[in-house]
Amino acid sequence: MGAMSPVARQWVPLIALLLLSVVGTAIASPQPENVCGACSDAFEDVASEQGVPVNVTHSTATVSLHENGSATWVVTNRVNGSAADRFAESPAVLHRVARAAATEGYGLPDGRKVSSDSVAASVDGRTITLRFRERDASERRLGLAVARTLHRDGVMGGWLLNADRFTVVGPPGTVLVNEPNDGLDGDEPAAVPDVDGRRVTWTGPATDWGSFINHDVYLVYGPPETTEQHVDAAVALATAPIWIENVKLFVLPPTAVYGVLLLGVAAVAHRAGPGERRRLGRGIAVLGLLGIVAAAIAQRQHQPAWFGGLGAVYLVTGVVARRRPALLSTIRGAVAVAAGAAVAAGLASLAIEPIWYLNAGLPLSVVEQAAYHLPVAVGPAFGLAVAPGTTRRVRRIFGAFAGALVVFLAAGALLVPVASRPFGIIVVVTGGGALLSALLAVPLAVLAVGVSQRGREGPVES
Repeated sequence: MGAMSPVARQWVPLIALLLLSVVGTAIASPQPENVCGACSDAFEDVASEQGVPVNVTHSTATVSLHENGSATWVVTNRVNGSAADRFAESPAVLHRVARAAATEGYGLPDGRKVSSDSVAASVDGRTITLRFRERDASERRLGLAVARTLHRDGVMGGWLLNADRFTVVGPPGTVLVNEPNDGLDGDEPAAVPDVDGRRVTWTGPATDWGSFINHDVYLVYGPPETTEQHVDAAVALATAPIWIENVKLFVLPPTAVYGVLLLGVAAVAHRAGPGERRRLGRGIAVLGLLGIVAAAIAQRQHQPAWFGGLGAVYLVTGVVARRRPALLSTIRGAVAVAAGAAVAAGLASLAIEPIWYLNAGLPLSVVEQAAYHLPVAVGPAFGLAVAPGTTRRVRRIFGAFAGALVVFLAAGALLVPVASRPFGIIVVVTGGGALLSALLAVPLAVLAVGVSQRGREGPVES
């Protein structure tokens, strides 16, 4: 084998960068966050930093949403007698601790904006009551109020229910019109949120660690007659910025890598000739069939079987090259073959591994699986567009690269989660997908070029 080409030499640092990104994101995976930064042990920690030892024995928090998007928090902490006496004797100390707990406390969600001048505190016996106003606690989407109180802008990690009772109350004249996304983790009987009109209440078990709300929760409030489709549309608009950010961070960089790798695919396809097509179609079809069989066996043994769809792409393309080679002689025909191969990949993937879950827990559809395999399936069309001897060469080459990049970008955009921010493995999936798509497209591109050139020279072998 000769020296590494300039294009190939660019692959190594790009792949290394992707692997380093995996390590970094895995280390930075988020942890559960307290639902209330002014409750329970979070209040104890803030008070201790302010020089007041406190022992909280019971906490509650009620978040009342207003029509203008703000919310009023009312937090009660039952404390030990000495701490209550200290706060009663020194209101200035109480207000200093309350401001710190409301604006700098442990567990305040990212981006929560609390005005320090809105914080008020009082003492009644051994109960400390804090009141403060949160700006931008909810947003209006399609006439519905979408509460962000239990949403960290898609940062997965869950919530630690550090209050004995945590309640969110919707704006006046509304009711909760959606189901909370997740219950609480554990077997405690009080771990299920109670919904009463516009009040949603989580009751925490009496343990040191409390209980967990597994994922981000959007609470949507509106009139009782609100339809499920209306709610889904409002939540989709609320999560759109998260999805766009995911595409920007986790899809655009691999798309650029895929574009660089396509230079190598184009170089190989440019050198392909009619002689390279002999037995290539049969070999690709056999390789695809073996891939499907191997994936089915792997699935039965509970091993990864993701390559079954790729086998279907190879099988369909190889069979077409042997039986209907004219379809691979034109770009339009090759695009049609790519669409058929991608659909076959979707069907094969779900047939081999029918329960295949995404981040949101929904089974992947045939359409989604087909889209994931399109970057490989378009290999023949790409090869024909960049092959020598075509008319309008510059326009076709530009269109080939643009089309392939759009296909990969669309596949990645479908893959990344819509309402949460992925970590770790998603970089392997998108970055590895760029490398794998380009490598697997090479034989298909060479096959199509060989078929088209053989067709111009004479009859194509059946």
